[in-house]
Amino acid sequence: MATARGLQNFMQAVGKSGGISASNLYEFSFQPTDKLIEFYKNNLEESLLNLTSNGDKINLQLLCNEIQLPGVTYSAFDIKSIHKGITQKMATNKVYNELDVSFFMDGTSLPLRFFRGWQDFVQNGVIASPRGYYDEDQDYKRAFASNYYEDYACDMLIQKLEKYNTEEDEDYRTAWEARLVKAYPYTVSSVPYSAGPAQLVKVTVGFYYEYSHLKNGTI
Repeated sequence: MATARGLQNFMQAVGKSGGISASNLYEFSFQPTDKLIEFYKNNLEESLLNLTSNGDKINLQLLCNEIQLPGVTYSAFDIKSIHKGITQKMATNKVYNELDVSFFMDGTSLPLRFFRGWQDFVQNGVIASPRGYYDEDQDYKRAFASNYYEDYACDMLIQKLEKYNTEEDEDYRTAWEARLVKAYPYTVSSVPYSAGPAQLVKVTVGFYYEYSHLKNGTI
């Protein structure tokens, strides 16, 4: 028999499960390939891939304005059932939606430099160039040379953080972790500037990837 549940019951039930999820608690990271790391070291700034707590990696994390867990959709094939009027939709292909991430721009335009550098490595990037990547006298054909897919595509991790309820626990727990396999930035949005009132400057980066895993975190 159904029983009525009031607001107090709801609050107690949600409290036992860790509370309401907050949209502003998340982390993301990349697992760059050796060739991509080498490219940053030789042609841009090694600090762009610095993994220390005081490096640009953390600044890039803090500049992230919005990120999403990409959705998953099944395409289906219609099969007419032997029963009149019933059509079965059999799952065929699993389609992974693209990922879009929005960043605030700091005074060094860190997100723009980071992801445009990554794009430069995808096509027309030079590894261990003795003269530096942006020399004006480099061969024109470099603009049309592509690197290998396994060198510029790397795994990306997105973690959803939640607050703990007890003081003796750590500050946050990981509710789930998504692993995007072989991701790379296929687009960096235009960045508008104007002579009007000063506003926050943003850039949006779109990623292609092969597929994603969703793993449960610590409950």
